[in-house]
Amino acid sequence: MTDYFAAVQEGRSRVREAIETLQEAAGPSSPVLFLKLGGPDWAPVGKESLFAVVEGKNSTAAVVICDDEGNSKAISGWLPREKVKVVARTLAAKGVQRFDGEIRLPI
Repeated sequence: MTDYFAAVQEGRSRVREAIETLQEAAGPSSPVLFLKLGGPDWAPVGKESLFAVVEGKNSTAAVVICDDEGNSKAISGWLPREKVKVVARTLAAKGVQRFDGEIRLPI
């Protein structure tokens, strides 16, 4: 897909779904990427919804919903690591698989 606006619209729709999934398990969550990082063309983030854990400071972590290339679509707030374990189990129980690759964040 090379049309920027069409790619953003499709990505926005996929991110909205990811936020809804993550909010059900982790509470308030934020959008991250509408477009894939590193590609030669404008492409929306993928349809897939996988989860990963991003380690933070002071015994915290965040949960990310990403596509199969690691492009982050939604991220939770920083949570205590024990809460993150509960969120991960909840997502897994809903059929969301864990992503073990490198997470792509716009930072």
